[in-house]
Amino acid sequence: MDEFDEEAVLGKIHLVDSDILMLSGSLVDGSGTPSSDFDFSVIAKSKDTRFHRDTFPREAHMRYYTSGERVKASFDYLPGTLLGVDVEYWTVEEISRMLASHAQLYSHLTRRARKSSSFAASSVDFRLLSRLTYGVPLANAAEFEKLTEELRPAEIAYTAFRTSVGSYPDFRDLAGMWAQQDYESALTAARKLGVDTFRGLTHVYGNTNRNPKYLVRFLDRLPVELSELAARFRHLNTYGVHSAADAAEAVLEWLDIIDLAFAEIRRVRDETAAFVTGPEFLALLKSELHETMSWNAEISNEYCFRAREAEHDLPPLRELLSAMETRTAAEHRLPLEQWAAGRAAPPGENNKSA
Repeated sequence: MDEFDEEAVLGKIHLVDSDILMLSGSLVDGSGTPSSDFDFSVIAKSKDTRFHRDTFPREAHMRYYTSGERVKASFDYLPGTLLGVDVEYWTVEEISRMLASHAQLYSHLTRRARKSSSFAASSVDFRLLSRLTYGVPLANAAEFEKLTEELRPAEIAYTAFRTSVGSYPDFRDLAGMWAQQDYESALTAARKLGVDTFRGLTHVYGNTNRNPKYLVRFLDRLPVELSELAARFRHLNTYGVHSAADAAEAVLEWLDIIDLAFAEIRRVRDETAAFVTGPEFLALLKSELHETMSWNAEISNEYCFRAREAEHDLPPLRELLSAMETRTAAEHRLPLEQWAAGRAAPPGENNKSA
């Protein structure tokens, strides 16, 4: 890291004695570079002049962000360097409310099998929540420890997993592109599905950070026996294919490594604290089925895809893709109609429809 003046850094934070000061970001989680920013969070006991746009010392900053009149963050560089000083402003009450909201979100996601983006409307700042799991308190450490007593990193890893891991709608889009022989678009869809699934794999191993920017670095922290799989992902995701003629084969290779990622997820999830186990996940899938469904190949293929998160005896994604290309159902042993026997149609997502 370049030389820097500690007083110059502190001058851009506007710290008061009662504040909790936390350093986080890439400098702390191990993914940083020599020019990485300082990422600070100032957690005040209550709102004060720093939280209002009219009284915030904005002349000391290159820019600052607001939500209405509320100042949320400030950004600047140290003179003569490329070192950034990024500061977010929070109160103890806001952090406490966020932790309570996440506890509710975790409870919600352990009761559903579908991929979810519910955190977007749940008052959870997932980026900050992740930073709290590894952030280092530089001022008032005792107060920081007290504030984060209810923080559950394993539960955060599960909500990150449930909101990241590859979903059936993405696979269905890929299959449609494939059937039209639009292999370049199918490759783009396969890459997204792969990135999401490998993100999910890192969360099974405790990663709380959903940001795909550093995904390769998080994959490097997986057990050594997964290094070959991670290398295959890195090559496909980073270097792609030489020409359009290679796109179709690259899609199939993506499906192969996604299958391998799901296999590893199945292998370790039952041993991972706070994760819904494989049998529990299959029970959640069953609960979605009801005898009033109009059974068809589409429903069968959807559950054939989704169940692979917990069920090992399923056809590989290559076979599922071939079945969907011909608008037929892939052969599998999931007893879908037996699962649905006697079940009434469940309420809709808004709990109003029947």
